Amino acid sequence: MQTPMPSIATLHPARSSAAPVPPPQPLSLFEYARTVRRNFVAGFHADVYERDIVELKLIGLRVFVVNDPAGVRHVLLENISNYPKSGMDRRILGPGMGNGLFLSEGAIWRMHRRIMTPCFDQGALRRHAPIMVDAAQRMLSEWQALAPAVPLEICDTMMTLTLSIISQTMFSSDGDAISEIARESSKGYQETMMPGLADFIPGVGGLWGLSKAVRARRILRRFDAAIHELIAARAAESDTREGTRNDLLQRLVRARDEQTNTPMSAREVRDEVFTIFMAGHETTALALTWAWYLLAQHPEIEAELHAELDENLGTRPPCHEDLQRLTYTRMVIEEAMRLYPPVHSLAWREALREDEICGIAIPRGSIISIVPWVLHRHRRFWRDPERFDPERFAPEQSAGRDRLCYLPFGFGPRMCLGAAFAMTEAMFVLASVAQRYSLRLAPQHPVEAQALFTLRPRHGLYMTLHPRGR
Repeated sequence: MQTPMPSIATLHPARSSAAPVPPPQPLSLFEYARTVRRNFVAGFHADVYERDIVELKLIGLRVFVVNDPAGVRHVLLENISNYPKSGMDRRILGPGMGNGLFLSEGAIWRMHRRIMTPCFDQGALRRHAPIMVDAAQRMLSEWQALAPAVPLEICDTMMTLTLSIISQTMFSSDGDAISEIARESSKGYQETMMPGLADFIPGVGGLWGLSKAVRARRILRRFDAAIHELIAARAAESDTREGTRNDLLQRLVRARDEQTNTPMSAREVRDEVFTIFMAGHETTALALTWAWYLLAQHPEIEAELHAELDENLGTRPPCHEDLQRLTYTRMVIEEAMRLYPPVHSLAWREALREDEICGIAIPRGSIISIVPWVLHRHRRFWRDPERFDPERFAPEQSAGRDRLCYLPFGFGPRMCLGAAFAMTEAMFVLASVAQRYSLRLAPQHPVEAQALFTLRPRHGLYMTLHPRGR
């Protein structure tokens, strides 16, 4: 079902950039809290985009935004043991993700990562490729039945597509049973747990967080019931064709700790499933959403993309072997994620001991914030950073750039496990759609990047479909 387009009375002409304009000076505490509640990245003043490290003071918290690649490497790799994820992140994400891969530490994290890795390796990606392409082709078939020039909400459409893909690849046919439940649960959870001013007030933040956690768990009851039913059914499967499925759910249910030979608990399996559903489809959908937005405003770049697809694919659907030849397709996605990174901010890290970053003393208990949104638009690392230019990711331009200027999937031991999966999926979808359609922004529709848990278009993204002539 298509999301209705907002009343024309609420619209204004789309700007060439959906990015919020940074305030010229630091905001007052009240203004900052009010701004980040509505849009997290809108609170960064202009100076943050030019300095290596900037300190923000938030009601008893000392927060350091680290933009220097050496500083980022220090926090995420060289001295990672001093910077575990903060209590704030655990309060916000814990009720949903529990002890899943995103929040777990130490031996539990290593065990879970080891179990899940084979579902995202190159062999798995090759096996998953037909599922990704077939899902895109089914969506395109549905588009053929749409009335011409009727605006389509592309963000919601991409979410539906990537949710279908993650359900089939990670949970086989069982994914269909809980995909819509997972989607609604994730949406409600994010709306409930988004931090506000009260979360930062010492003494009050913890109590307020407990109150929100109660509401969040109520929202997740339906998802929990559905996934626990699936877990029980998988555990009871005999050694049949269904029982030997090598999807993620089966691996989680059958996993044993190498040292103790104990299985993962049903709660641990549930936490990993929610983490995959929450992170595994939304980020790719948003990367594609912002790519369509940018291509619609840059017909010369879209033409270059079309030329590559016509030369390498013609009219046939893409396959896994095509990926290495679709270099410009990859560059378009990489540049879209530079300008509009779906994960706009990495999890806050809390200093266990005093340290030094970029020549600045870091007191014990300080919060370290690494923000891809800022890094990707930093004046020191990117020439004309607001401009959409996929050629930035051509080999000759990438060669001299520090790897840590660009963090769409994080960095270090805890880099996103699904990075290759997400890039493969995005390339297949972008190529499949661009073979057959050009997408154009609906007239007068406002486009505003809003950073809450992820970076979404605040009003959705309404676009019209234009079949390509050959």
